Amino acid sequence: MILHTPASHSRFAIRGLPALAPDRVAVGLGRVLDDAYHYVRHPSPSGLDPVDAVVVGPGGTWALTLSHERGRFRKRNGHWYRWNGSTESWIPWDATPITATRLAGHRLELFLERAGQPSAVEACLIAQDGTDVTWEPDQRPGVHMQADLTRLGRRMVRDEVLTDGQVDRIVALLDPRQPLPRLAPSTPQG
Repeated sequence: MILHTPASHSRFAIRGLPALAPDRVAVGLGRVLDDAYHYVRHPSPSGLDPVDAVVVGPGGTWALTLSHERGRFRKRNGHWYRWNGSTESWIPWDATPITATRLAGHRLELFLERAGQPSAVEACLIAQDGTDVTWEPDQRPGVHMQADLTRLGRRMVRDEVLTDGQVDRIVALLDPRQPLPRLAPSTPQG
């Protein structure tokens, strides 16, 4: 998997060096995805709110949102609940991470559609290990939820929906610093 890091806007950052903090999602997905897939960290093209990460490859475009909440969550009767261990009961929960994930995917879809690219985006919430999210069969949350990155990587490669040229153009939109030889051949014959 090819890793793209954003340009740092900090005065104290050293140009050309990626963020020093390890990215557990990139490491986990990198074990499954080959170099046909691109992992773009914190893209914010054309003033869009940044997305935690985007994976683009033959398996499509995936907008990833990282969740820092732990626990048990359940959707039923159109509402979200969180398990409260002290009272051993389900209490109402404001599903902010799920809403943020859905909106990030939708914003990216609109951006790609305006750019004339394939606009299907799979929104995915990356849960913390040990987090349990369930729902009743008729209460699907509208996003993928996954804590197991190997399983998510296998899901990403299951279907081929984008060509190499489409992948290159989407990556160029998300990370304009990336040179793309297939889009700009060095000789007139390509």
